[in-house]
Amino acid sequence: MAVEYRPADYYSSASPERVLPPWASYGCGAASVLALILVFAGGAFLSHGGFVQLMDMVFGMTMGEIRGMYATDVTAAQKQSLENEIETLRRNLRAEKIPVQRLNPLLQTMRRTMSDEKLHGPEVEELTAAARRVATSAPAHAP
Repeated sequence: MAVEYRPADYYSSASPERVLPPWASYGCGAASVLALILVFAGGAFLSHGGFVQLMDMVFGMTMGEIRGMYATDVTAAQKQSLENEIETLRRNLRAEKIPVQRLNPLLQTMRRTMSDEKLHGPEVEELTAAARRVATSAPAHAP
């Protein structure tokens, strides 16, 4: 004959032994509060100019990666032209002359041209043109 358990049996029985130490719930709660504080602080930083700084850093790091991706058909003039356009873009970005929303076409071009981790002459020209369009055609906006 099978033993039947009723819901009342569960609640009237002794409590099971703890698996975690008693302080674990406080530690997890403190970690959750810390994570929330970091998320809100990060959002405040990014919304008050931090995103511009982040994008400036991203373009600086990306140029470091690009220097190692040039194929043999890329000329020194193409390399210098790309460097100059990205530097102009970064300068205008730091001066808040370019809205961050205007960077999307350049970022898409970068992703497409750099996907094979090799930059050939036509790709460098395309990337330079995209950077030039963003750096020079974006109207200044009032801070």
